[in-house]
Amino acid sequence: MLLSKILLKIVVAIALSTAASFSYGHHGWSWYGDLPFILTAEVVDVAFGNPHDRLTLKDDSGQEWNVLLSPPVRSRRAGLSDEDVEVGDTVTAYGHRRREGDLFEIKTELLKVGERMFNLYPDRK
Repeated sequence: MLLSKILLKIVVAIALSTAASFSYGHHGWSWYGDLPFILTAEVVDVAFGNPHDRLTLKDDSGQEWNVLLSPPVRSRRAGLSDEDVEVGDTVTAYGHRRREGDLFEIKTELLKVGERMFNLYPDRK
């Protein structure tokens, strides 16, 4: 009986901490500025998966940028998959730069890869 109560407390604690970290990761657009931001740079890392697909871009000055795309379901709906972008490609990210903290982060609304444009958030104005 005591063991089952302890186990239940452990399970509840794990569930609550997982939920808290998930909600922290899905902060929406509030951490990003209102002004549009455009970055054209070379892809140095591709990471597709939850909670958001992500690229790392290196600009002409050598600065690396965290380019936050959309959640995988939304990216696939826009036609974007990990087969569309590779390390070494030059892409253009259209979105909003982070307000505070890591100033080299962009939340991306549109991504241009070659001649293809992927609208990750068509419902945003």
